[in-house]
Amino acid sequence: MTSDVDALPRWGGVTEPTTVATNLVLAALAFVLGARLGYGAAAQGSASGSFFALGIVAAAVAAAFGAAAHGLDPRTDWEQRERCWRAALHTMGVAGAATTASVAFFTARGAIRTAILVVAALKLLAYLVSVARRPTFRVAAVDHLATLGVLLAAALYATARWHAPGMGWLLAGVTVSLVAVLVQMRRIAFHRHFNHNDLYHVIEMVAVYLFFRGGALLVDR
Repeated sequence: MTSDVDALPRWGGVTEPTTVATNLVLAALAFVLGARLGYGAAAQGSASGSFFALGIVAAAVAAAFGAAAHGLDPRTDWEQRERCWRAALHTMGVAGAATTASVAFFTARGAIRTAILVVAALKLLAYLVSVARRPTFRVAAVDHLATLGVLLAAALYATARWHAPGMGWLLAGVTVSLVAVLVQMRRIAFHRHFNHNDLYHVIEMVAVYLFFRGGALLVDR
C-alpha cells in the first residue's frame, strides 16, 4: 500500500494532477450545461428536463469532490481525502436518482410514474447504504450502469412509442458513458500521467454534452 501511495504522480503539491485537472474540466462543463438545461426546463415547466438537469449538476458536484479527493496527498491528508471521496460517491448517487426520476416524467403518467419515482428513491437509499459499507468506485459504477440501463430502456420505449424528440441524443450519451465505464473498470490508459481515470473523465465530457442536447428536448407525458 505504501509503495502504491508513494508512486502517485505529484506536481506543485497536488497529487494526481492530471486526474484533478480532467475532473475539474468535467465538473465545470457539467455544471454549465446542467445549469443551462435547468434554466430552460424551469422556463418551460418541464419536470423531466428539470430532474435531468439536476442529475447533470449533481454529477458536476461529484466531479469537483473527486478532484479534491485525488488532489490531496494520502500520506498527510488521508482523512480529508476520504471525506471528499465519500462526498463524491454520495453525490453520484443523487445524480443517478435524479436521472431515474426524469424517466418517470418523459415516459409515464399516473400510477406508473409514481412507481418509477418510488424506485428512484429506493435505488438511492440502497446505494447510500452500499456506499456506507463499501466506499469504492465499483459500487458507484454498478449504480451508474443501472441508471444507464433505465435511461436506455426509457429512450428506446419513447422512440418506439412516440418518436419522442431527443432520444437519439440520449441513446448516444448512454453509449458513450458505457464506454467510459468500461475504460475505467478495465483500467485502460494511454500513459502513466494520463491514466484510466483521466481517460474516463474525458469520455464522460462527451457523454455530458450528448445528455445536455437530449435533455433540452425532453417533453413531459
